[in-house]
Amino acid sequence: MLSWGAASGRALRWASGRAPARGLRASPRARTAMPSWVIDRYGSNEVLRFTRDMVFPIIHFPNEVIIKVHAASLNPIDLSMRSGYGATALNMKRDPLKLKTGETEFPLTLGRDVSGVVMECGLGVSYFKPGDEVWAAIPPWKQGTLSEFVVASGNEVSFKPKCLSHTEAAALPYVGLTAWSALNQVGGLNQSNCSGKSVWLYIDLTDYLLHLHILSQVTFLQVT
Repeated sequence: MLSWGAASGRALRWASGRAPARGLRASPRARTAMPSWVIDRYGSNEVLRFTRDMVFPIIHFPNEVIIKVHAASLNPIDLSMRSGYGATALNMKRDPLKLKTGETEFPLTLGRDVSGVVMECGLGVSYFKPGDEVWAAIPPWKQGTLSEFVVASGNEVSFKPKCLSHTEAAALPYVGLTAWSALNQVGGLNQSNCSGKSVWLYIDLTDYLLHLHILSQVTFLQVT
């Protein structure tokens, strides 16, 4: 099962001894199911369901990797998606040509952040190999990270900083990228032009300020 982590109050990790041990080198063909938190309809917290029979993810494209989840986290968008936020638009993104007749998005796994270990790589993946420790932010139209394994595109994955535990790392990617997109897309800042600059921000959420502070350490921004 999943338990609350200690990093930000939102990070989650697989509790020791609760989930069956799985090796890194097994092929998805040898497995058909895995533990996962899912929803079968939209609603409030009571729609959440723990199952050990979620379909095991497989690689569909050569740039994808399968990650064994060591820690995952919840974001405000997960709570909104649980209630049905963006369902029509996200379903169009999942199946833009409407090829899947009669199918729905359920069972749906929430969770956007993950920190874990690469289990398997598509043929087009050259930057990662099985056993690499990585973190990732999964787009909301894909199955989420509150599972034992998750599949992600290579451009959604990066090496986990060695100075962070999996629980700490899982608290950062999605919110951190949200903060960075504000600085980069709206503010026009990047690593080549932001050295020594100051940015004044007013945000009510402490977590966002924390992530912006971390970004400032990486990009030499002074956040005030």
